[in-house]
Amino acid sequence: MPDNGMRALVKRSRSPRDVAVIDWRRPVPSAGEVLVRTDAVGLCGSDVHAWNQDIGYEWVARSVVLGHEAVGVVTEVGSDVDPGWIGQRVVPISIDGCGECDVCATGRRHICPRRQVLGLSFHGAAADCFTVAAQRLVVVPDDLPVQALVLTEPLAIAMHAVSKLQDAAQGRASEIVVTGPGPIGLMAALLLDSFGHRVTLVGIARDQPVRLAAAAKLGLQTSQGEDLPLAPDMWLEASGSGEALDRAVRQTAIGGAVVVPAVFARIPTVDINVVTRHELHLLGSYGASREDYERAAVILQRDPGRWDGLTTSFPLDQGVDALRAVEQGSVVKAILLP
Repeated sequence: MPDNGMRALVKRSRSPRDVAVIDWRRPVPSAGEVLVRTDAVGLCGSDVHAWNQDIGYEWVARSVVLGHEAVGVVTEVGSDVDPGWIGQRVVPISIDGCGECDVCATGRRHICPRRQVLGLSFHGAAADCFTVAAQRLVVVPDDLPVQALVLTEPLAIAMHAVSKLQDAAQGRASEIVVTGPGPIGLMAALLLDSFGHRVTLVGIARDQPVRLAAAAKLGLQTSQGEDLPLAPDMWLEASGSGEALDRAVRQTAIGGAVVVPAVFARIPTVDINVVTRHELHLLGSYGASREDYERAAVILQRDPGRWDGLTTSFPLDQGVDALRAVEQGSVVKAILLP
């Protein structure tokens, strides 16, 4: 491989499943950017959706290096960037806005109409190194294992969704069902449990050997859909299953809240009349704010061992195998180590 080359997990076209680990040109930071040596990068459901070219992912760049859940060390800076960044361990904010519109002015840059996603809108971190705007960086502790720090981004997303349920709970301990024991659902359930709520994490039969077993080992109550509370106060739908969302709407208590951080491969059907007649609070939750990232980093620092056991490591060259493991649910969280 030439000196200016590297290996990268690349979505090569908009054809389904056209992803491979290939030789790629090593990036150079432009003005306002830094170069980050990748220590670890997680793969998630969004990467699988992009891999499969699912509905709602038509906007993904035609050819792009994947990977948006990253941790690494800044090794080089572009012009107009403080050289003090060099040597800092950082996590990039995966979704960021234009910084100029009315939405960004409210602090909700992650839902800006012109937002861009690392590893989907432009080249990401599933490579030996990557470039990113310095304004996206969040400094994280350099004395924690990368297997924990790489969870900063998904934990921030879980925190963002959980904060909506916390607001709805108004300080009361509540009965909460979480559907979907993938990383976001499992982390959200752990957070809700730590905040004193009575939580049931729900999966399907294929989730039992790995994801539900991991949740039970961490002290969570789990279920394959039987014996759920008849009318839980709140529900968090993280599975992306239309059937699960329909059940959440039908079963959540009158006046309750349903928060949806999931993205669906097919548009779900929901009886909106139930939402109206039960005065349900049906809330979307997308991405995370800088504050969510900072709170996630603090939580990881308090007890990194509780979190790093959720990860299964793959070498970068096995990136497609890692995507397949995420799709099949045979791991809780797949991470690539360049």
